[in-house]
Amino acid sequence: MLVTAFLFAVGIGLVFPVLPYIVAGQVPDVSQQAAVIGLLGAAYALCSFFASPVLGALSDAYGRRPVLMLSLLGSGIGYLIFGIGGSLWMLFLGRMIDGLCAGGLSAIFGYVADTTPGEERGKVFGQIGATVGAGFIIGPAVGGLTSHLGLGAPMFLAAGVAGLNLLWGAFVLPESLKPERRQRHFGAAHLNPLRQLSGALAYPAVRRLVSVSVLFLLPFSLMQIALALLTRDTLGWGPAQTSTAFIIVGGCDIVAQGFVLPHLLRRLGERGVALLGLGMGVVGMVGLALLPVFPIAALLYLTVATFAIGEGVFNASLGALVSIATPQEEQGKVQGGAQAFGSLAQVVGPLGGGQLYSRTGATATFGTGAVLVLAAFALLAGQRPPEQQAREIAGQP
Repeated sequence: MLVTAFLFAVGIGLVFPVLPYIVAGQVPDVSQQAAVIGLLGAAYALCSFFASPVLGALSDAYGRRPVLMLSLLGSGIGYLIFGIGGSLWMLFLGRMIDGLCAGGLSAIFGYVADTTPGEERGKVFGQIGATVGAGFIIGPAVGGLTSHLGLGAPMFLAAGVAGLNLLWGAFVLPESLKPERRQRHFGAAHLNPLRQLSGALAYPAVRRLVSVSVLFLLPFSLMQIALALLTRDTLGWGPAQTSTAFIIVGGCDIVAQGFVLPHLLRRLGERGVALLGLGMGVVGMVGLALLPVFPIAALLYLTVATFAIGEGVFNASLGALVSIATPQEEQGKVQGGAQAFGSLAQVVGPLGGGQLYSRTGATATFGTGAVLVLAAFALLAGQRPPEQQAREIAGQP
């Protein structure tokens, strides 16, 4: 599973450094490029919003492995179309196909829930996060280097990585969900994404956690599309230099989730670690908002590292909290529903963020992100103590 997560992240990370430059080839007006990048991100996330809960429910009924393989196949096709490009509609088509098959993460989280005791999930999510961090180091670095062969080269390489991951899943990865533990009653109604979303919100603890996640993912998705624009506009960087910022993100993920997280979990628990991650996210967003005022590479690296460490420990602890709050037989549906709400946030984040960046610049855009992360911190801090949540999850007064 760690190999699968690693290759999944490498394929995604290859794309980040070159995205603004691919769009620039189709949109000569510099003032509109951020908005178009935002629309591309929103198109991907909107398709994922509708597809993820359905794929999660399918994984509950038919197993995690086939859903993961379908996701990888769709990603590979989407990368190929995006790499071929040639027109703006081809770019949108590639991202939308990739989004419709974006059930990989919910299948991975469901796989972990199937095979890991509740008290160990925080640590295992941290290990997966560290592995993903390693993929995000290698992916952007290779993407920046291969961009010298052409802007489409990282996309074709990403498609190849998805194909390699698909072969790994077909011949090596075993199924984790035994037939007797699968959802036995699966019909056409389960293909309704809105029904799956309502099912994911059936548990009060999950509802609160999803709200916190959405508030954090809005600025996080904004950072994913705006960071390359920020480095280009404030520091004059190209794809290869921009890839170093994403390498920092991956390195911090490895350190935070692979080495620091287990110690933090023992001292603070999942909720305490999530609050710490959100606090660091606020600091990181404020730093990025200040970069146009102080265009110093060291400030960029420091703030990106702070945000990345916070994001890493927050997501690992949040994933553990959601899995513990969910019955075993509905892990795929709830994880898919939670991912779908995250996708909805990633519709609004790039769409609104791209427009905000085009109209007001980087400072106002990342400043708004800091306010949203602060709101997520306040919402999570206002929850009942962990022991009360545990009784609620168990159905006790």
